[in-house]
Amino acid sequence: MKKIKKFLKGCPLAVCILCSWAIVAAAEHLPLAAKEMSAEDMQEDEDWMDSETEEFTAYDTLSGVIAANRAPDLSEQAIMAGDGNGVAAPDVADTDDADVADSETGIGDADDSDAATGGAEGSEAGDADVSGTGDEKPQKIKPEYISYEKKKTDSPWYTDPGKIPLTTEYDYQKVKKDYFDDAVFIGDSRIVGMNDYSGLTNATFFAKTGLTVYNLLDDEFVKDPKSGKNVSVSYMMQHYTYGKIYLMVGINELGTGGTDRFADAYKDVLKKFRKWQPNAVIYVQSIMGVSPKKDKTDPVFNNTNIRDKNYAIAKLTDGIHIFYLNIQEIYEDKNHNLVQDLTFDDVHLYAQHYDKWVKYLKTHAVVKGE
Repeated sequence: MKKIKKFLKGCPLAVCILCSWAIVAAAEHLPLAAKEMSAEDMQEDEDWMDSETEEFTAYDTLSGVIAANRAPDLSEQAIMAGDGNGVAAPDVADTDDADVADSETGIGDADDSDAATGGAEGSEAGDADVSGTGDEKPQKIKPEYISYEKKKTDSPWYTDPGKIPLTTEYDYQKVKKDYFDDAVFIGDSRIVGMNDYSGLTNATFFAKTGLTVYNLLDDEFVKDPKSGKNVSVSYMMQHYTYGKIYLMVGINELGTGGTDRFADAYKDVLKKFRKWQPNAVIYVQSIMGVSPKKDKTDPVFNNTNIRDKNYAIAKLTDGIHIFYLNIQEIYEDKNHNLVQDLTFDDVHLYAQHYDKWVKYLKTHAVVKGE
């Protein structure tokens, strides 16, 4: 070591050579180090992902715990930032984005890795195989709509879609009450009313006032018939088998975030239903409208907002596994509002009018093998 120091002291050129060597070595090493750090950072990011749902998990400042799929922040700032100023998803018939939506939804196939459904207007048919042979691919049925002149809105929650989706075109069969022996109805207070007044005592109901698409999977409000304990819809779907699933939620979500956020949550629910109940027929029931009186006076709970949400969820159906039922048409007036005389509070039906709903379902049944 002393000889090396003496040599370097007596030869400035050697010092320069060593410095140059050090710089070159550092230049070669830094990209590798940066690459290793980047890989570590990516791994840390992946640790924040839920491996089952592949959805981002964030820190919940309200409860102080790690949370996923929390109902959205209701502040206007958060809504404007998260929902593109409240603008609903574009009409795929105009933008030709239906195939992109199909590839991302995962709905319509029991396996998450398969192609999705999302039979929106303008989409191409034929991505689902229900035959089990791999040879046949039933064509998706595109939703049809009633178009009207849409109006400009300044709401952060919705825009006027200018379209009212119709019941999926299909060769529905007329059935009797026993068709609902293996059916489950899931929804909010409108489904609570159906449970109370429809007479479908042979069907199963997972219904709760105030239920939303954001909490219907995880809230423990369903009584397990075996244990007698309160469990979640997710639990029931994974431990029991159903032949038909009737879903209606949306009225409570009208002021909770924008239409895009609502549709994403709805899509996630349908995707899980298809995974847990691959042989079930799923009926997406339209969000029933409100009375003309409420429609004119309420900036949030009005029929324009409801139409925007219905337009979004109708595009998630395919006419193969998932069917859209326009329940609104049973009770609407000429302006597509809920008939004023049918409701006692501008939102819910009188008890005697649920029979029309049941008759409609009995004449709009998908019977396998037909």
